[in-house]
Amino acid sequence: MSSQNDYSYVQYLPRVFQQKAGESDEQFFLGRFLKAFEAMLSGKTGAAGKESVGIEALLDGMHQYFDPGTAPAQFLPWLAGWVGLELAEGVEYDGEQDNRDCALAPMQILPLPAARSTVNRNLISSIVQLYKKRGTLDGLAEYLQVYAGEEAAIQIHDYEEPVRCGIGQRVGINTMVGAAEPSYFSVHVILPAYSRSILQNKVQILQEVIRKEKPFYTNSSLNIEVPKMCLGVYGRVGMETLLGGMTED
Repeated sequence: MSSQNDYSYVQYLPRVFQQKAGESDEQFFLGRFLKAFEAMLSGKTGAAGKESVGIEALLDGMHQYFDPGTAPAQFLPWLAGWVGLELAEGVEYDGEQDNRDCALAPMQILPLPAARSTVNRNLISSIVQLYKKRGTLDGLAEYLQVYAGEEAAIQIHDYEEPVRCGIGQRVGINTMVGAAEPSYFSVHVILPAYSRSILQNKVQILQEVIRKEKPFYTNSSLNIEVPKMCLGVYGRVGMETLLGGMTED
């Protein structure tokens, strides 16, 4: 005879419907009938070594599917579509874990046990607030920061102030010789990149972000500076200092 734990839903029924003493599992039809519903709702399938999550657990964690930090990697394009966002592809934007999850389990439906941080997840989280700053230099700088990474330093110069000795000194970065194009601004990014392929990919993404996010009537340029060890100029290793040079792969 089965124990009450085998048919946990039966214990909520009146005593007359519960398994009687001496009644075998084969004879106890109601217990076997409710067991199918219990397996779907609670996930207790009885299959050893196999993960199973019931409908009740999925509904309890429904809010995690709408959180970019805990949503399954396979759900991120769907979430991005809600806010009109097209995600960049590549391990530097998806992250190694998300990239691996999509390859190993294309149909994964369970949320993550802990929040995960990647470029695409951070962008989905912040894009609505960035939309409010669309068309401004501050909004463009924040947008570029998400793609460039926290280790990058971004400056945007609009050349509205005149050249002043001791303040604007770097020609082509924050100082221009001669007349500028109408509504012109320049973006200067100090971008630590350990390989040329990553650098080229990030530059293309940053150029595309500037093209999409800047007002149509403005003109702009993008200056990329890859830092090297230089005392008094660059000091934070891994942030604005790159040791060992750049690889070609």
